[in-house]
Amino acid sequence: GLDTTLSRIRDTLIPPLLHPSLFPKDGPLRPPKGCLVFGPPGVGKSCLAAQIANDFSTGIATTEKHRIFVKSVQCADILATTTIIGEAENSLTGVFEEAKLNASDSCGSLLILDDVHLICPRRGGLGSGSGGLGVDQLAGTLLALLDGIGSPEDINTNRKSGGGVVVLAITTDPSLLDPALRRSGRLDVEVEVPVPDDKARADILRFHIASISSADSSFGDKDIEALARLAKGFTGADCKLAVKEAVRSNTTRSLESGKQATGVEYNDLEHAIRITKPTAIKSVAVEIPRVPWSAIGGMDQVKSLLKESIELPLTHPHLFEMMQVPPPKGILLYGPPGCSKTLMARAIATEGNMNFLAVKGPELLSKWLGESERALASLFRRARLASPAVIFFDECDAIASKRGGGGGGGSDRLLSQLLTELDGVTSGGEGGNKSRVVVVGATNRPDVLDPALTRPGRMDRMIYVGLPDENGRKSIFDIGMKGKQCHEDVDVSVLAKDGLSKGYSGAEIVAICRDAALHAIGEMDDGFIDAPQIRMQHLLRSITDMKPRTTPEMLRFYESFRRH
Repeated sequence: GLDTTLSRIRDTLIPPLLHPSLFPKDGPLRPPKGCLVFGPPGVGKSCLAAQIANDFSTGIATTEKHRIFVKSVQCADILATTTIIGEAENSLTGVFEEAKLNASDSCGSLLILDDVHLICPRRGGLGSGSGGLGVDQLAGTLLALLDGIGSPEDINTNRKSGGGVVVLAITTDPSLLDPALRRSGRLDVEVEVPVPDDKARADILRFHIASISSADSSFGDKDIEALARLAKGFTGADCKLAVKEAVRSNTTRSLESGKQATGVEYNDLEHAIRITKPTAIKSVAVEIPRVPWSAIGGMDQVKSLLKESIELPLTHPHLFEMMQVPPPKGILLYGPPGCSKTLMARAIATEGNMNFLAVKGPELLSKWLGESERALASLFRRARLASPAVIFFDECDAIASKRGGGGGGGSDRLLSQLLTELDGVTSGGEGGNKSRVVVVGATNRPDVLDPALTRPGRMDRMIYVGLPDENGRKSIFDIGMKGKQCHEDVDVSVLAKDGLSKGYSGAEIVAICRDAALHAIGEMDDGFIDAPQIRMQHLLRSITDMKPRTTPEMLRFYESFRRH
């Protein structure tokens, strides 16, 4: 699935290496000195570099007359020598000198720097990395060596045949690099290695499944395509890991049953994919249980609005393209505490088979200048890599309150960064499922949000998630009592009546069911034999003990906000 990316890198490297005459010394064009390849871990950056190195050094991508000298360097090895003053700089200089000397009249030199961010991070401040001043000096040396390529002092500058030195640098995140490395005249071209799409993931899974000797021969194209759709946001390494996990699970099951191992089945792979977390979201996604719509009692109108806003663009993108209507980029859920706003966001991701990145607004706040904005930008970048994805901001009023409200310049900068990221979100109308990112915010205080956040084109779908009605309360009682031992006198229809449970939130109703179970356990004798049973009296006692926390004043506030 990387043929296009490989072709673009080759097109960048071949002209300066094999055809330097295209860039005369006195001409307007300058040959590119380097190419920066970036992408999340596991997408195949190093494999691409190894393929290019093999093609160039063996003559597959060149000719016998123009053979390319290839030098691959692990920047971690150079960084390890920074404990000795000047050693890392000398080592890096030696690498460039070797590349220059081997760029003879019949060939150029390709210098591959893997994990280049280790030797050229942002200099100064928090971005200088753990190496401090030593790494800053090493970064300065790398910049000077790049500037030296093609200079009058370069032994390859006046060559009439063959190329000079071209650098292929690899990193996981360009934002980790010192900006000076990425300016024109150094690493001139940047190529992103994307996370595989559905078709590429199917090819990767097909390759790894075929390599398993115990694989079930009944795997068809439709099975593999279904697994690829399930593995949203998976890199090539993630796919390989999932297949290994399926083999391990199958082997363990066979050993425990004492039966001969059978081939890996579809269910093994499906389970392995579900428990494997995509690399792109490992550092930001919390463990989120799968929540189907059926796990949320009532709220039928809210569910319908969310399905219309999120599921339809995923399942029927052509309808939005035909009508030339972009799907919503953002949705704001607001309402009293405990009314399932967070559960709604989880259900969106579950039912849409989307990756879920959850963060509480206060978690993004940092006392260090610029760190909050950087964390927010990183969150959106990871969501794009793991798309289709849902970014869920709980307590979003912490990072999106009205500007000039006394929160200081840091809050205003963070809000500006959030608005910029929302403007850059692709909601799926142009790019289909591959680039689908939806932002969902939840708040109890919609009145403090900055108006710029909810203007059209950003979080323009505002959905009120209120207290459940009688039917909703009955559904929530059913869910709360599911799996518990209940006496035959328990009648959830009675419990859901307005006279008993009106004004309670979904979270409070679930808490009532839990407390009733504790009451039943507490009334058992020490020598009980039968399991405790929840009786109607236990539930009525819990309702009496627990008062609803949503006051009439709060409800009037939300109703007033809805009207305006």
